[in-house]
Amino acid sequence: MGHLKELNLTYFQHLVQAWKMAFWFGFGSLRLIIHGLIPNFDTEAGHSTVLKYKGASKED
Repeated sequence: MGHLKELNLTYFQHLVQAWKMAFWFGFGSLRLIIHGLIPNFDTEAGHSTVLKYKGASKED
């Protein structure tokens, strides 16, 4: 598993990290759907979702 060696993660560390990312991006998608319908609602939805993982450390 070269990908895991590159990241220096175990299988389960990688699994948890991937699931966390999936949750936060999924949550961000819902925020953006609502924002698209109601433009004044959650105006930082896209920006904060991207910043959640842009340059995030392995612990995030």
